[in-house]
Amino acid sequence: MHGASRTYLAGCFAILISACGGGNNAAAPMQPPPPANFNLQAGMAKMVANGLSSNVALSGTATVNGVSTAFTGSGTFTRPPAVSATFNGIAALSQTTTVAGSITAAGQTTPYSTSVTDYYASSDSAFLGEVSAGEYDVAQAPISFPTTVTGGSSGTLGTLSRYTDSTMSVSLGTAQVSYSLLTPVDPGSPIGIVVTTKIFDTQNTLIETDVTNYTMTTSNVVSLSGASAQNQSGMLKITVQ
Repeated sequence: MHGASRTYLAGCFAILISACGGGNNAAAPMQPPPPANFNLQAGMAKMVANGLSSNVALSGTATVNGVSTAFTGSGTFTRPPAVSATFNGIAALSQTTTVAGSITAAGQTTPYSTSVTDYYASSDSAFLGEVSAGEYDVAQAPISFPTTVTGGSSGTLGTLSRYTDSTMSVSLGTAQVSYSLLTPVDPGSPIGIVVTTKIFDTQNTLIETDVTNYTMTTSNVVSLSGASAQNQSGMLKITVQ
């Protein structure tokens, strides 16, 4: 709406100059180009089809013998192209994300590895749910990203119901997924995408916040920028190298 107002006022200004004899034929001020539109769903679908892989630095804190201890490390973030699978009784695409490497805390170096498998609709790559150790999460409705957005946009994507396993007989709570977009430096630059998942227990108490940062070009190519996870046990930060 603000852009429409500026365009209208510029038009009125040009008419006034013309009526007054042209003002020494000075050129009307150039208007900035309109903000680029991005198709987030197309970018995420391309990521599901093609995968992601990056070398990463690891840092954060962990509780060791009751004491919060800082750690650092390095490893790889891998997300291979999705493959055909079944999720919650229907045909789907599955894509497993793994972060593996080593971390050093209190002078001791140990291996580190964590993984989660995400499931997407075969037809349009809408997000259906995910499975990790001891958890089976199902989207209450298929989650799709917006198809036309600009920098500065944000919104809620959907909610997942959390269970202990595929029988979905024991609830763990819910997870709410949202997104926000960072304004590109210039109209031709990639846009920053921030996907935030807030995890709640069965009492609706927030117990963990996960954030994944991406960039996406106007050609819908998505790249990983970083990620973080924080709960009462500590914090993990992943930085692309």
